[in-house]
Amino acid sequence: MNRSLRVWVLSDGLPGHVNQARGLIRRIAGLRDIEHQEHKVQLRWRLLRPLMRWALNQRKSWAAMVVRSAYVGLPSSVEPPDLIVSAGGNTSFANVMLARQFGVNNFFMGSLRGLDAGLFTTVFSLQPLTSRHDKKIANNTVMPILPPDSDPSESTAEAQKLRSRFPQSRMGAVLVGGDGSGYRFTNADWQALAAAMNALSQQHRVVWLLTTSRRSGVNAEALLKRLLEPESIAEAVWYQQDSRNRNSVFLHAADVVLCSEDSMSMLHEALAADAPVLSFAPLEARPPERYREKIQQLTDQGYVQRCSIAELNSLDLGAVLSQSRNKRPDWRVTFDALLQPLLDAITPTQ
Repeated sequence: MNRSLRVWVLSDGLPGHVNQARGLIRRIAGLRDIEHQEHKVQLRWRLLRPLMRWALNQRKSWAAMVVRSAYVGLPSSVEPPDLIVSAGGNTSFANVMLARQFGVNNFFMGSLRGLDAGLFTTVFSLQPLTSRHDKKIANNTVMPILPPDSDPSESTAEAQKLRSRFPQSRMGAVLVGGDGSGYRFTNADWQALAAAMNALSQQHRVVWLLTTSRRSGVNAEALLKRLLEPESIAEAVWYQQDSRNRNSVFLHAADVVLCSEDSMSMLHEALAADAPVLSFAPLEARPPERYREKIQQLTDQGYVQRCSIAELNSLDLGAVLSQSRNKRPDWRVTFDALLQPLLDAITPTQ
């Protein structure tokens, strides 16, 4: 009988990258028996990136020496891993070097930024990756969404407690971002969002679970606090004063989710729940082409419905709320079907 799969997760400490890698580990653990260790690695000599990229791409024997000199915190063990997983460009060089050192499989999530895709067993991305000659990359696995890093059982129990406080109301989660990715929010946008939430609450007996983020800023929070009707808010987390992450609980409690469109990771976190997701954008929205294409892809696949903040007031929320949660594609089934054959090809070392 084969032993558990030994997995090393390389972390650069950035929450977005860490959560992506941990989310992938959760999906792997659902399909294989694993033992995993998380190692925080720090790229201290960023100027060595071009040299590391060239040396690794050229399969130079001395590449490992350069990579080791550029990082702090690289793991070493008498028991080598069977699989190395990481997310984000700051981990990519260490991922490749360690996989070559131990002769094991490696998964990477993110943009290659010039690294040869062949240095990884599988490269996970949200959009198809192409080579410099616009050729499809054979070992690229396109994910339906970013897998969430959350414990469903814990979130569900907390969500049930939250819902029990408002038995006669529907619940809506609102994930608020801010300026970024070509989106710019003005005072008028925040005022329109508050007005729409107040109106929807009155029309459809909805109470809101609201959380802002680092990008929202003090001004936006002050406006929303002043303009939102207190009786429409079931719970609020104002990031500038309270950085607790209640997203998973809010999402599991929600009948519908409103999520600002400026953060792809936040939007994918919303999509990981089963409730219908409406993404909203400010009047000034000029995202990069690839960002816009990905959001349109999510719309075309039925994962999200898009609207501007101005359109929220006229939204037929009753029709949205009446939709069955089961009508949306189940990302878990799609993701696991992509992941299973990759794991089947990995045999634990003896």
